[in-house]
Amino acid sequence: MCSVAPFHLPGLACGAAPVLGVRPTTYAGGVPAAARCGAGYDADIDVLLRAAAVPPPMPADLPMPSMEFLTQSRHHGASFRAMLGGFPSVRVPAAGLMTSFPMDAHDAAPTTPVAVLRAPRSYGDDAEERDAVTIKKPPPEKQPQQEQCRSEYDASIDATFRVMETDPAERPSPDYLTDTQAGDMMMMDRATLVKNMHHFSRYYGVAPGALHRAVSYVDRFLSARKINGGERQLRLLGAAAVFTAAKYENRKTTWRMNADAVAAYAGCIRREAHDAERELVAALGYRLSGPTAYTFVEHFMRHTQGQEEEGSAAAVVRALAHHLAGMALLDYRCVAFLPSVVAASAIVLARLVVLGYNSTMAPVAGYATKDLIECMEAIYDLHDNLQAWPGCEEMMRDWEVTTRLRYSLPPPSMLMALR
Repeated sequence: MCSVAPFHLPGLACGAAPVLGVRPTTYAGGVPAAARCGAGYDADIDVLLRAAAVPPPMPADLPMPSMEFLTQSRHHGASFRAMLGGFPSVRVPAAGLMTSFPMDAHDAAPTTPVAVLRAPRSYGDDAEERDAVTIKKPPPEKQPQQEQCRSEYDASIDATFRVMETDPAERPSPDYLTDTQAGDMMMMDRATLVKNMHHFSRYYGVAPGALHRAVSYVDRFLSARKINGGERQLRLLGAAAVFTAAKYENRKTTWRMNADAVAAYAGCIRREAHDAERELVAALGYRLSGPTAYTFVEHFMRHTQGQEEEGSAAAVVRALAHHLAGMALLDYRCVAFLPSVVAASAIVLARLVVLGYNSTMAPVAGYATKDLIECMEAIYDLHDNLQAWPGCEEMMRDWEVTTRLRYSLPPPSMLMALR
């Protein structure tokens, strides 16, 4: 007996006569399938599914393609290439990112490099038909505001230097050898002192410009106080001035030299070296930052490269101007000139040597050539009497060894023509 009621399709019943003219299924042993409760309906469902199946379509029933489709080639023809060639060129940023940012309508030039890609004409391997890429760079933009700021900044620095160099508290007396020293010290004695200071600064490799500052300290000290003690005291004064100026120019000076080096050079003890340095800065009123001729050469020639001179010529003019201004330190007559006048005179002579006569016609830092004649004549006199002036030969030798160059000033007649 079945425990579950059989599922009867509509119009079918267990043990009922067969319908649709289908013979009842007979199982092994001759037992009809309808005789078993719940077994006959499986065969009937199978018969119904088979009768409801859709037969596969015949070839004659399928739709035929049009003649236009059959005549087209399977390869890319001229119409396909024409279709691809009709695509417009695509402009994409070079970085390939953030392409959705709009550009200003008034700015036609892009602010970043842009890659322009040509539309593909073919997908073949022909090298002539490969995509070509061209890079467009935006035109350089002028920055007049930065140029104006730089000129204003330079003008402010120049005005500050000009005020500082004319300050009486930072200017030596042009007659201190006859007034303060009362004739006990001569021009050659001062030149010997500067020569020893140059040798001392070269030996310890102090910062550029320290010798100019040290000589300025010595001239100001000798203008304020009379020195006693002879050559030993002068050597101590010069070494202390170099040590003080070197520390002002570069804080790392104490790694190379100290008070013991000053004492060893001057032939004294360490306490005397410290006392000499204290006495020096006290006599200067602790004003150590005044501009020198080295400062003005750097200031006047900071923008000359690429303008009046080009390339290596500018470097040679600059180096020669520093050398000539350094030689002017030996001449006591140059103490009366402002540092800017000495620097401008050195620049004019350097241009005269390197670039020729025409280069001297342009004014330097507002100084006309005729305003610098007296200072240039003093520099000429140093070169005409190298053996008479202590230190001139040493400075010339240092120049030749350092730069591997030799020079000679033009004849004095050319200098007279500049008046």
